[in-house]
Order: sequence, then C-alpha cells, then structure tokens
Amino acid sequence: MKSFLTRLFALLNQEYQYAVLRNFDGLPDGNPSRDVDLLLPKRELLRLRKILPQLAKEDHCRILYTNEDNQFFTVVFVDGAFEVFQLDFQYNFAWMGIDLLDEREVLSKRVFNGKVYHLPPYLTFLPKYLYSRILGAAYPQKYADVRAAAIADNGAAIEAHLLKMSGGRGGLAYWDKTSKWTLRRQAFFAALKQNFGRAVLRMAAFLWGYFLDLFRRRGLMISFSGPDGCGKTTVIELLRQRLAVNTPVLFHFRPSLLPNLGEVAHKAKVIKEVDRNFDKPHRGNKKGVLSSLVRLCYYMIDYTVGYLVKVLPLRQRKSIVFFDRYFTDVIVDSERSSIYLSPKFIAPFRFLLPRCQYNFLFRVAPETILSRKQELTLEDMNVIYSRLEYLAARDKRYHWIDNNGTPEAAVDQVLDALAKGGATRRV
Repeated sequence: MKSFLTRLFALLNQEYQYAVLRNFDGLPDGNPSRDVDLLLPKRELLRLRKILPQLAKEDHCRILYTNEDNQFFTVVFVDGAFEVFQLDFQYNFAWMGIDLLDEREVLSKRVFNGKVYHLPPYLTFLPKYLYSRILGAAYPQKYADVRAAAIADNGAAIEAHLLKMSGGRGGLAYWDKTSKWTLRRQAFFAALKQNFGRAVLRMAAFLWGYFLDLFRRRGLMISFSGPDGCGKTTVIELLRQRLAVNTPVLFHFRPSLLPNLGEVAHKAKVIKEVDRNFDKPHRGNKKGVLSSLVRLCYYMIDYTVGYLVKVLPLRQRKSIVFFDRYFTDVIVDSERSSIYLSPKFIAPFRFLLPRCQYNFLFRVAPETILSRKQELTLEDMNVIYSRLEYLAARDKRYHWIDNNGTPEAAVDQVLDALAKGGATRRV
C-alpha cells in the first residue's frame, strides 16, 4: 500500500489539480486510517481512472470494488498482504445539485506541504459544516478543535461564504441556529444567483442521477453458506473487520421483514404453540408438500420485499451487505427451514430473487465439523456438500472457500476472489 500511495501522489503532484480533504498528515508515506479523501475535478478523475488499475497492479495491489454517484467515486483496493484501503474521490460540493462550495475556487486555495496538496484549515472545516447544517444536524462536537482552527485560520472567509449562502442574513452564529429548511431555501436561491446556468444544469443532473439510482445496485451483496460448524461466523466477523473502511451490514438468513412463520401462524391461531428452540435448527418434523410450498413462498416474499425495504436502501448508500446463509441455505439445507422439497426443484427459484454478486461456500472436512458440533450426522453433511457442488457447477457466482486452515487464511481467499472479480469490472 505504501509503495502504491507514494507513486500515486508523485503522479498527482506532477499532472493533476487535486487536494487531500482531511487527515493529510503522514501522506504518502503512511495512512493509518486506510481511507484517503481527495478533491479532484471530474474531468481530471476521468483521466486518472484510465490508468489507476495498471498503477495499482504495478505495486501488487488489486481493486476489490468501486462505487460511484453524482458526487463521489470510490475505489477499494487490497494489497499483496491482503490489507484493504480506500480512495474516495470527490468532484463537487453539492447537495441535491445545489452547490455549497465551488470546487474550482476551493482548489485554487490548496496548499503544498512538500509532499501532498491539501486544504487550509478553514476549507477543511467548511464542507463538513455546510453538509451538517443543510441536513439539520449540529456540527459534531468531536471536531470542535477543527472549527476553532478554521476560525483562527480565516474566520473572515468563513463568515463571508456563509453570509453569501444565506442571502446576506448571517454567518456562523446565524447558521448554527437556523432550521435546515430555511438554510436549504436560501442555499438554493444563492446558487441560482451566483451562476444560474451552472446551478440549473447541476440540479437537472442530480435529478436524472437520482432517477437512475432507483435501478442501480451499488455496494456489494455477498452470501456465506456451509454446514453448521463450518466456521462461517468467525470468518464473517474477521472479514468485516478487514473491510472496516466500509464495514459490511450483516443479515442472518433473510432480510426478516416478515416475522417467523410460526409466530404468524400462532397469532392467527392456526397453531397453539410455537417451537422456539432455535439452538436445534433441524429439530422439526417432516412437513408435507403443501406446507413446504407455503413456507417457500413465504420466504420468497420476504427475500423480495425485504430486499426492497431493508437491503436496497443500504446498497444505494454504497454499503456492503453480508448474508449469513441467504437463499442458498433453503436450497441445500431445506430441512433446516422445514421445506421438504427437492433441491433441484427449489434451485431455479433463486433466479427470481435479488441475487448476490458472490456466494461463498465453505468446505471443511466433515470430521472437523463433527468435532465442533454434533447437530448433523456425517451423512447429513455429505448431502449438503453434494447439493452445494450441484449449485457451484451450474452458477459462476458460487465460489468455494477452503476453511480447513485458519480463519485468517479463509478471509484471504475471500478477498482474493473479490479482487479477481473486481479486475473484470470497468473502473
């Protein structure tokens, strides 16, 4: 990572008009936060994107995934030691298409410390402050020292900009106490007054982008499957720690917008008691075809509607979503879900549901699993593995992970698979 950042900033210093937005101390020699935020005009970014993959490859770094919206372009890398780091390129300071700051003016004030270009204290403060107040939030108290340093650096410039954005009504004291609705209205008219054509184009671009976002799937959606005792939970938690630059949101089995089917049946007085012995998921008696079909349909509704309500908004915010098991478990271990139907009958239904880009299947020696848990018999595990093999042979989104070694080694395998997939996507 260090070598890549050193070469990247050497290139940026020579050929690009950029500025590190915050936490520039130590760059490019080190990056404790593993997250670098840069301001770069969009036309400059388009030029850099063409060479970024090759630049990373030359330093044994690979792209895990990218995200993009009307304000940011994010690239997440993994280096040769499977350490993860992230570059966030911001190319405007707009909210819903309304300019809060002109990025061209901001870049004209950048400062060079001998290693990287960065912003002076008052411009480090202003973007965060403007976004906080326009969203109706107080400027975070933990950044009180940043605010104090900004005022000491150039309080007059801060007051002048806030005065302009509020239509001449006031500076910091006024912005601190005024409602978000008033500030939004004033910022809207200030943007129109400053540059009418630019403001209209940016607002139109935002609205068009917002419409397209309704159909885009940002972030990553990943599932992890395998027999009980295969070590999924440990690997998932280690992986979430490794991806702390954008910590994945974890769901278990399904979105769970709909409650447990047994609870629904109990409330409807279809059954008298609910079996809540969740420590033994394979405890249920064999169900008939009709009961199994009802349960399958119920789960599919939850996967579909629950995705729209609970998962899609996360992905639109560029979050990573992890599922411990997901619909794969219904296919390969349907008895756990009390669905007694042929896996070959259930498997095609996965095409009707929101699909994960990656489905990682954990392979562990059955004897090892038996040493951890005695819930499944050796025969049960072999049946589950044969069903997983069936899926993996027919769908390239399924990837085997050998978890017979350490959990850390399994995490590296997952990151390696993500990096290989990231290399095939356009940056």
